[in-house]
Amino acid sequence: MTVFVRALADKSKDVPMSNPSRAFYTSSNGDRWLVVRVGERDEIFVRDEPNLASGGQPSEVDIETFMARGPGSPEGKALIDLLDRLRAEQDREGVEKSGDR
Repeated sequence: MTVFVRALADKSKDVPMSNPSRAFYTSSNGDRWLVVRVGERDEIFVRDEPNLASGGQPSEVDIETFMARGPGSPEGKALIDLLDRLRAEQDREGVEKSGDR
């Protein structure tokens, strides 16, 4: 499991994000999870925004820690899907650019 989580965290470092944040999962009770870029080095974190009724505070955690908590959870699976989609977009853009030569 640790190897998988580290590979996923490494994969996220190379994923381009045009927006500073992107929602990837909303639970049935209204909690939201987003991938966010933070800081001058454009580090990627997962932000958990609890629903208003819970009174919880938003929190951020690095992707490796988030995935170590439960890669099989619905939000963990949604993050993997998002990173795969972003990687595919990056790959397509690279092919399109190389085809313009």
